[in-house]
Amino acid sequence: MVELEENYRNIVVIGASAGGLEAILAIVEELPEDLGAAVFVVQHIPSYARSNIDRVIQSHTKLRVTQPIDGSRIEPNTIYIARADRHLMVEPGRVVVSKGPRENRFRPAVDALFRSAAHAYRDRVIGVVVSGALNDGSSGTWTIKRFGGTSIVQDPDEAMFSDMPRETMQYTEVDHVLPASQIGQLLGTLCRKEITPSTGNGHSEEEAAKVELEIAVAKGANGMKMGILDIGNPSSLACPECHGVLAKFQEGRLLRFRCHTGHAHTVESLLASVNDNVEKSMWEVMRGMEESKVLLDTLAEQMEHAQDYEMAAVYRQRAAASQEQAVRVQLAIEESDLSAAGSEALPHIQ
Repeated sequence: MVELEENYRNIVVIGASAGGLEAILAIVEELPEDLGAAVFVVQHIPSYARSNIDRVIQSHTKLRVTQPIDGSRIEPNTIYIARADRHLMVEPGRVVVSKGPRENRFRPAVDALFRSAAHAYRDRVIGVVVSGALNDGSSGTWTIKRFGGTSIVQDPDEAMFSDMPRETMQYTEVDHVLPASQIGQLLGTLCRKEITPSTGNGHSEEEAAKVELEIAVAKGANGMKMGILDIGNPSSLACPECHGVLAKFQEGRLLRFRCHTGHAHTVESLLASVNDNVEKSMWEVMRGMEESKVLLDTLAEQMEHAQDYEMAAVYRQRAAASQEQAVRVQLAIEESDLSAAGSEALPHIQ
């Protein structure tokens, strides 16, 4: 069995979301056949999706491409692709596939992969963030840098969706910013250069303990039992995934949240989830108003059959009022702008 050499940067982790597949293909096309590294890819995909991303990527590279099972050995010259609805993570020498809590609204999540790689392989890790919305990957890249690794982002100006690379650059001092077509060549160069493993730590013991706890939760450990609320300060916010208590903590300039069941959020992903829930609630209010209108009309018809026209008129009036309220709620939904385009003018939270 071929093993990874210890004194080389040979753990490459790539995170992508919307528009990211094109960037991934541009990267893997330029990877040398004798790269000598293991490459791990998280592309956000819906939990219900039946994806053939592994076959698509295999058609663009001579490296072996696989969707691993939990416990698979890590081998060089292999690209490991995350499965739908499963986190992809690493431990020394092996792959971890789990159904831990979602992070930044996704499973698989980029941060979960990056964080585990940084903890397991320290300065041997190269993190790559390409096209995607919101900012999954920002926290993971920060952790990679704190543990001595190298960071690369796709040039936001060429990314189909610039949020992920741009947000990573905002919160972390990255090492390289390149078009996707040039990242593969750079990886080939970086992975072939021997390194001297660092003897010091760029992170504190407290940071290392927090990373270990977050990795354990992503693997499926019980968040409350692990003491996840103790790693941050209490907040007045509830988790939009499960309505659990959210603790907040700071990673450099990046503010993050975790709930006691384990769901993780940046401010941006938390806002997106809250906005989704607000719209869902508004549609439910509209549905309730229209159901009331239908029932009131039914009562009016019954009164008319009973020749109680006065009461029938009351029910008709109330039905019309319910319909009018439903229309107002629908207009409020249509006039609200919770999209990314509508939030471009909002300041970034630091």
